[in-house]
Amino acid sequence: MKTTVNKWIIALLLVIPAFAGCRDDMEYANDGVTPTTLIAPDDNAAVELFNITSAKVDFEWKSTVGGVYYQLAFYDASGKELYRVAPEERTTTTAVSHQMLNEIAHLAGIAPRTAGTIQWGVVTVKGMLETVSEKRTLSISSYTAFNDFPVSLYITGAGSEGSTDVSAAPAFRVTGEGTYEIYTLLKAGEGFYFTNKNTPGGGRTFTVRDDFVVEGSDALTVAAEGVYFITLNFTTAKMTVTAINNVRYFVPSANVYTPMTYKGYGKWEHAVTLGALTGSNNQYKFVANVGGTDRSWGCNTQAGQANPPQILEGDYFFVYQNNHSTSSSQRARYSFRYMTELSNQPITLTLDMSPDNDHYTHVVDAGDLTVYPVNSFIAPADGASVALSKVPNAASTFQWTPSSGTGPTPKYTVIFYSDAAGTNEIGALAADNNSFAATATVLHTALESIAAAAGIAAEGSGDIWWSVQTTVLTTSGIASIPPRKLTVTRFPGIPAVAYITGAASEAGTTLANAIPLKKTADGEFEIYTRLTTGNTYYFVNARTGTPRQFSVTAANAIVEGGTTTPAETAVYKIVLNFNTDVAVFTKITSVTWYILWWDRETALDYDGNGVWKKTVTFGANECTNGNGDNRYKFRMQDNSTTNSGRSQWIWANPPGQTHDNEPTGDPSYYYIRQQYVTQQWTDGYVWKIAGHSGWNSNTYDVTVSLKADETYTHMITRR
Repeated sequence: MKTTVNKWIIALLLVIPAFAGCRDDMEYANDGVTPTTLIAPDDNAAVELFNITSAKVDFEWKSTVGGVYYQLAFYDASGKELYRVAPEERTTTTAVSHQMLNEIAHLAGIAPRTAGTIQWGVVTVKGMLETVSEKRTLSISSYTAFNDFPVSLYITGAGSEGSTDVSAAPAFRVTGEGTYEIYTLLKAGEGFYFTNKNTPGGGRTFTVRDDFVVEGSDALTVAAEGVYFITLNFTTAKMTVTAINNVRYFVPSANVYTPMTYKGYGKWEHAVTLGALTGSNNQYKFVANVGGTDRSWGCNTQAGQANPPQILEGDYFFVYQNNHSTSSSQRARYSFRYMTELSNQPITLTLDMSPDNDHYTHVVDAGDLTVYPVNSFIAPADGASVALSKVPNAASTFQWTPSSGTGPTPKYTVIFYSDAAGTNEIGALAADNNSFAATATVLHTALESIAAAAGIAAEGSGDIWWSVQTTVLTTSGIASIPPRKLTVTRFPGIPAVAYITGAASEAGTTLANAIPLKKTADGEFEIYTRLTTGNTYYFVNARTGTPRQFSVTAANAIVEGGTTTPAETAVYKIVLNFNTDVAVFTKITSVTWYILWWDRETALDYDGNGVWKKTVTFGANECTNGNGDNRYKFRMQDNSTTNSGRSQWIWANPPGQTHDNEPTGDPSYYYIRQQYVTQQWTDGYVWKIAGHSGWNSNTYDVTVSLKADETYTHMITRR
């Protein structure tokens, strides 16, 4: 297509001199036609021409009146007209290709690869009348036009890597229309040139004369043997030759550069045994000294790749050239990352700057990628049983003999099945150490879900089977031996009620006297009670028959069976959560009656079964200013870390009542709730003494009841 277009332009332009000659002595008849005014390009504008179809120069002028047409005219330096271009009808702009301008330059006598001037103007045409605008000068740098660009380009000759055997000639990478580049070895003092075919005979050859690319096979040479980066641009007839002084493998975290070996035909190689690939230790890139300047040959992201690749091929490995910095904060820019599976493995890196691929790239060769399936299980034994526990972090350990093989470190996954043949997969869990260990610590919560997926009834027992899958990078294989059976007993059910009993409890050892805990939510219970050291206690789900029994471990985990010995005799708030099998113990050190106006606290005595009591008498002159404010509440101190264990028990805010009311006989008036603050005033959430006329010479019976089987409440009675 290009050849046809160029030939058409040349043939057309050969007619132009005759046409122009006929106009040498013509005068424009301009009666009634107004000349236009030129807009662009500016007078004396300079244009370097390129032999590509898309390169154009835009010409623009102003519109005139009268239904006229325009023609763009070109002239030589003497003013002789050379060529006209007719824009679309009545338009005031047109684009002229560089290729056409190059031919016009030739008609103007401008030699190839030289600069010269032509003139241009716009002819306004109306019928047989026309007039010409002012003329502007255009400086043009012409090029040597090739009829067509080589489809392929090779370097050959005694000084090239393929020597004089053209069939071994290294190929250039085609980077655009008429542009080519190559990384290749050149021998000092021995000739090389370029050709469009790597078969003997019949090919076009190219060389450089007077710094311009021309057709021919003249020998070109370099002074020093080495690897060079060569570019050829047939649109400008220019060649560049830049020395690649070295290429190094670079590890930013260690700031270590290691020379790579040039293997020929644009490829470098380096073998390395990797260490533990954690954190920034898995970053790497290449650094090349290009013409005396270090350049990063890495990824196209300045911050570097954030994640390792998932496979060892693809555009992740494409290589781009960027600036390289030795600053400690910037030297990791444009870095790649290794797959974690390559930790401690020997690999071979090949940096491929040849045209063999669609993009410059590199290859990480990890050696043997064969998957060697596991062939020996260690634990649990075939047919073993496990009763699942809801104790936090309760787990079973699965273990096997690691795979053999010399390739990348394999990853492991434990696969669970509902059948002995291993055809119905119901779960998969990664091995320890990010899947690299030959063990898997499997939480009982996960086994509970897997057992449910196998169809084992809640609280029931049944069989599941397990095996191990080995994965090397992206290829996997299941163990070569049959799956093992594991009998699983699922989590026991959550009790609907809970009681505390045992010699260390307030209830003693008689089961019928066991004290109930308050249910605060499904599976959650609490109680305020005293525990006595030197004895044991436990929890049950019934006060008759043979109930389920629960105890609490030293780690405060709730387990089936057993008993617990308290470390200290004290009153405790005990919270049991059977959803998580965790118990929380909070020691209560004091409960006090607090009178707001006097900022006065009186400690109450623990009376048993979650009840505190005290008889309080005020002296005849104890409240000296006579203020009769009768508001009060309660305070508690415990050993928790919330608000340093300080809390207040305040009005539970029954609907329709406010703190301004004295008791009306409604029991809910006395209901209490806990709040972990200890401010003096709590308007709207305190109580008043019934019939109060002052504190002096009065005696009060005070009771706070946190019984688990009743609503938390209190009572104050004046004697």
